[in-house]
Amino acid sequence: MQSHLACMHLKQNTRYSLTTLILAATAIASSLAAAEELPVYDLEHFVVVSTRTPLSMERVSPSVDFISQETMEFWQDHNLTDVLGRQPGMTVITAGAVGGQTSLFTRGTESNHTGLFLDGRRLNTGFGNQYDLELLSLENLSSVQIQRGASSVNYGSSGIGGVVDLRTRNSLAANANKGSVAVEIGSNDYRRSSIDYVLTSDSYGFSVSGSELSTNNERPNDGYEKTAVTPRFDYKIADNFYFEVLAQYTESEKELPGSTATPTLNRVQQNMNYLLSPGIRYLSDELSLHFFYARSYSELEDQAGGPRDIVEVESDELNLQVDYSVNEGVLLTAGAVYRDDEAYDSNIAFAPPPVSYQANFQQIGAYGQILARLTDALELRAALRYDDYSEFDDKATGGVEAIYHIAPLKLSVFAKAATSFAPPSALDIAFDGDPVGTPLQAEESQSYEIGFRHRAFDEKLTWSLLYFRNEIDELLDFVFVPPFTFDSINVKEATTDGMEFKLDYQHTDSLGFSVGYTYLTAYDESAEQRLLRRPRHTLQLSTTYQFTDALRAGLHGVGYFDREDSQITAPFGRTEHEDQFVVRLVVDWDIDANWTIFARAENLLDEEYAPTVGFPALGRTGYIGVKYRF
Repeated sequence: MQSHLACMHLKQNTRYSLTTLILAATAIASSLAAAEELPVYDLEHFVVVSTRTPLSMERVSPSVDFISQETMEFWQDHNLTDVLGRQPGMTVITAGAVGGQTSLFTRGTESNHTGLFLDGRRLNTGFGNQYDLELLSLENLSSVQIQRGASSVNYGSSGIGGVVDLRTRNSLAANANKGSVAVEIGSNDYRRSSIDYVLTSDSYGFSVSGSELSTNNERPNDGYEKTAVTPRFDYKIADNFYFEVLAQYTESEKELPGSTATPTLNRVQQNMNYLLSPGIRYLSDELSLHFFYARSYSELEDQAGGPRDIVEVESDELNLQVDYSVNEGVLLTAGAVYRDDEAYDSNIAFAPPPVSYQANFQQIGAYGQILARLTDALELRAALRYDDYSEFDDKATGGVEAIYHIAPLKLSVFAKAATSFAPPSALDIAFDGDPVGTPLQAEESQSYEIGFRHRAFDEKLTWSLLYFRNEIDELLDFVFVPPFTFDSINVKEATTDGMEFKLDYQHTDSLGFSVGYTYLTAYDESAEQRLLRRPRHTLQLSTTYQFTDALRAGLHGVGYFDREDSQITAPFGRTEHEDQFVVRLVVDWDIDANWTIFARAENLLDEEYAPTVGFPALGRTGYIGVKYRF
């Protein structure tokens, strides 16, 4: 059977046409902007991922992170994996170098247990219900918002581990028309170019970002190319009433070198993904409404010297959310979703002849939520959700959360209990060899967390400590059925629990420090052994320093300690994984208001390690680039 990570061919002329399109759109936008003087808007930061409603960071638990565009630009983040790797409770494991398949273990849960969204639109997760994280760029984002822990009550499927919501820029809220172009070169024939533009007026706004990247990496047959573009258009129809269209397009080509034990010299994966979504919003002091339609498509192609394996998933989604403020202390939320997925795989057989698979799946869901500030100190939240699926039983989920603020001590205490689930993927259903005898059910969990956050030294220092526990049942696994096939069944149970600690200290206006530490126990109850690749200890350290108004630098290190992985050579089984601590250095210098030179070093200490056994990471690499703002 060919790999289910195969993707569509990346044509050279397509990449050039995308660049031309972005440049043309920028030129048109610039000419429009020159015709009028534009107003200035101010917009406060807020987080929506926790409850799907805007809340200040003071009102959400330490399980929630808000990473701003400015922070991502400072750390020279280009991919979502760069951002996630700095957050406590999140383990990012890449199979080798740039562009390699990437796994995300949020609080020790599986990669398909974390939902990925773009402004609340679910990103296409493909045939295996797991988005290819290595493809997710950060074009045209205002922030990345993360909620660790059970999230199905607000977001539906794949919420056992948490949710990551990529928030695009609303150009109506921009304070000026602006743009930039940047080029970057580095080790292993690394080349990256990008363009960014925002146009805003009284009644409409347009923003777009795009990039092209290519690199050879270090091993034979390990090259990688990617093109990504994310545009958004907003139009003010009338007071309080807005129309929006956002889109995302990514295509890539990745040579697959195989493991060090079984290298390959001719295998290539190609991928194409897009999302297109129009929507409307109504906003007033008491009532807000958001309705959107989203169309997404994922196509992957795997070429390994034989017949190509082509995998396609087409998805259509309708989503409605209504928020009503009963009074200053009570907010009610109700929502509904309909989703239709069409999945196709040209070859799901493990032996010839090729066997194709095609199926259609539907989901209908509804949810309700209440946020109640009972006193200045105490806030309670509760939510219920019901989802009906065409291929397995319906699911009901719920959650309750309490937050108590002790103002004199600048201390906040948080507690939460919730249920969550992850449905079988098209891959699971395709390999369900006995749907009557062992019908597939959704994986489900019961999750708990309790913690606190404290501010001290005139709020220069903020630190938090949180305990979490996930009890996961009905985990899906593949059972070998001789001679050449598998059967997917709900057979496994797992428990993940641990503690997350985070500290931020701004010593002076120029010097800051950050520490993150996660202790994790991730255990397969069915097999009575640890879950693979999850580190027991994760350490994240960073420091930033502003040398002058124009020159600044940052150091960030991530360490994974005490892991187990699969042994890829005889005797097969488990092996203790080597510890790793990887450091990134970033520097940027604003020559003037328009020009910036930036540079970074990855794996600064030149540590030799393999994130996944048999797939070594790059050694020390360096990159330098220049950005021009206009």
